[in-house]
Amino acid sequence: MVATLEQLAALVRGRLFGDGSVPIQGARPVGEARPGDITFIENERYAKLLRTSPASAAIVGPHFQRSVSGPELPVIEVDDPISAFLAVRSHLDLPRKPRWTGIHPQAYVAATAKIGPGVAIHPFAYIGDGAEIGDDSTIYPGAVIGEGCKLGRAVVIRPNAVLYDGVTLGDRVEIHSGTVIGSDGFGFRQVDGRHVKVPQTGRVDVGDDVEIGANCAIDRATFDVTSIGAGSKIDNLVMIGHNNRIGRHNLLCAQVGVAGSCTTGDHVVLAGQAGIKDHTEIGDRVLVGAQAGVIKNIAAGAQVWGTPALASRDHHRLHTLITRLPELYKQIKVLSAQVSRLSVGGQAVAKTEE
Repeated sequence: MVATLEQLAALVRGRLFGDGSVPIQGARPVGEARPGDITFIENERYAKLLRTSPASAAIVGPHFQRSVSGPELPVIEVDDPISAFLAVRSHLDLPRKPRWTGIHPQAYVAATAKIGPGVAIHPFAYIGDGAEIGDDSTIYPGAVIGEGCKLGRAVVIRPNAVLYDGVTLGDRVEIHSGTVIGSDGFGFRQVDGRHVKVPQTGRVDVGDDVEIGANCAIDRATFDVTSIGAGSKIDNLVMIGHNNRIGRHNLLCAQVGVAGSCTTGDHVVLAGQAGIKDHTEIGDRVLVGAQAGVIKNIAAGAQVWGTPALASRDHHRLHTLITRLPELYKQIKVLSAQVSRLSVGGQAVAKTEE
């Protein structure tokens, strides 16, 4: 599809600067843009890239210095360049095939399951007894929805994702391939020298607008509920143990591991490979740095790094000292040699006085 820059400015309700008749047929990032494309600049630091970009136009933020790119490049000014760029990109895409709805004959849907209008259940999907699939949801091939699961509206379950029995998902939840939700928590106790499994009889509840990446594992609670708060986003390869209560609008990056019975507040960020000890409480708006090991509670608003996790300032101070260890070691060797010489000299003086 081709549109003029003026039409695109109207689409995103932006402020047009330059020739609005320029035809635009594609939308690409600044490093990939070609003639006929529109690109975007979100951060002023990357504005210089427009000087050499062959793009025909750009979407920029309200504080963009238009002179940087040269007067000939027309721009659309908006408050949120990324959102506007995505809207333009979607608009310029070729018309997509209409979304298929229905139950494919090679899918299994239990007779007691309740399927809302506008649902798409693809081949080889499995819907168990008593499951409820909300309106406009999509269940891709190979996905398993266990008995008694309840899915809200516009839920997307990607291929080969598995929901064990009794999992509840809110509206607009997306679960990516290979993820397992509601598997047994890792609970064992010692009986006569053997590890005996503690039955995991609880459930998992996931709030509205949650997205869970590929190959994650979220365990059901031992007795009550493991919960993921509304708006939280979970990256690929994340492990969430039983009885956890993850707050709203959390970001859990790749390879994060949260042991059992932890709680996080709202707007918490757990960076890649962070590990959280069991029965730990993390307050609102906490940032846990990459590869940090959290072994005690963290107050709201804190930033912690390292293992064991320390406050940002303390971790920086410790890291600075660690980088100086080779220098300090050399100094200690020199001082030790000087002390030895002084000691030997003192002994010689003492013998002379005798």
